[in-house]
Amino acid sequence: MKRWKKTVLWIAGALVSVIAAGVVFWNVSVWPSVWLLRQIPDPGGLANAQTAARLVPDGIHSDLDLVYDARSDQGRIDVFRPDDATGSLPVVFWVHGGGFIAGQKEPLRDYLRILASHGFVVVNVEYTHAPEAIYPIAVRQVGAAIAYATGKAEDLHIDPDRVVIAGDSAGAHIAAQAAMAIAQPDYATRAGLPTPIAPQQLVGTVQFSGPYDPTTVNYDNATFGFFMRTVMWAYSGRKEFLQDDSFLMTALPKHVDADYPPLFVSTGPADPLLAQNLAWAKAAAEAGVDVTTLFFDAGGVPETIGHEYQLALDTEQARDAMKQYVSFLRTVTSAPMRAGVSDSW
Repeated sequence: MKRWKKTVLWIAGALVSVIAAGVVFWNVSVWPSVWLLRQIPDPGGLANAQTAARLVPDGIHSDLDLVYDARSDQGRIDVFRPDDATGSLPVVFWVHGGGFIAGQKEPLRDYLRILASHGFVVVNVEYTHAPEAIYPIAVRQVGAAIAYATGKAEDLHIDPDRVVIAGDSAGAHIAAQAAMAIAQPDYATRAGLPTPIAPQQLVGTVQFSGPYDPTTVNYDNATFGFFMRTVMWAYSGRKEFLQDDSFLMTALPKHVDADYPPLFVSTGPADPLLAQNLAWAKAAAEAGVDVTTLFFDAGGVPETIGHEYQLALDTEQARDAMKQYVSFLRTVTSAPMRAGVSDSW
C-alpha cells in the first residue's frame, strides 16, 4: 500500500513538474504560441487567391523557383510575364503575407499571372518565416531578390528603371519597409537595411492589409492582441519587442518622408488592421507622399470584405481593387496600355 502511494505521489509530482515546465516554456519561448497559430487553416488568408485559377489567361510565361539566394531553402522567386513580351517591361515585386510566421508564394501564382497579363513582369518573392529567421532577415531577402532579378534584367525582360514593390498582409509591411530603405537612404543607414537599387529606380509601391506600426497595436485584446503579440515576438526575436530600438524602425509612419515613392494602400472594412492602414496612409500623405487609397464604407459591402479581400477575385470589391491598382501601376511606370484580364471587367 505504501509503495502504491509513493507511486501515485511520484506520478503527481512528475505531472506538476511537466505542467510547471510547460508554463515556464510558454512564457519564455515564442515557439508554443507560433505552433498554435500555425495550426489555424490558412493563417495568412492566402486561400482567397484560389479564385484566380479560372481567370488566368493563355499566353503567360512562367519561370518558377529561380534561386536568388542559394544559402536559403526559401531563397526562391517565380517570374511571370506575357509570352509575347518584346523588350523590357516594368517589374512588380510581390511579397506574400502570412503573419510573418507562415504563408508561401505558391498560392499567389495564379493571381500574379493575372496581374502580369496587363503588361508587367511580376516577381513572386519567397522569404524565411519567423521565428526561424528574425527581423530584418526577410527585408534583406527581398532586397536580395530585387538585386538578383534586376541583375538579370535582359534575360527576364525587366526594365530596372521602372520598379514597383508590392505585398499583402505581413508582406505589405516587408514591402513597405524595403521601399522605404531604397527611397530614403538616411533611413536605410539608421535601420541597417539594404538598398539594392537607386532611389530613382523605384517608382511606386502597392500595399494591401498590412500592419505598419507595432507601437499602436492593442496587445491587450484577448484574440487579435494575442495574435499580434505572438507574431511581433516571433518576427523581432524578443518578447519585449517594444523596448528594442532597432525593431522600432519597423514603425513606418514615424519614419516616412517626402522621398517615399507613390503609394497605393487598401484593405477591407472588416480587417482588424483597418486602423493601421488608415493611419499609414494618413502619415504618408502628411509627409508629402503621393498616396492613392481604396477603402470601403462598411455598410455598403459584404461583411466578408476584410483582410486580404483583394485576392478573392470572385467578389466585386477585389475586382475593383485590381482595376484601380493596375491603373496606378500604369501611371507610375508610364507603361503603354496593354489589355489585361481586369480590363474586361
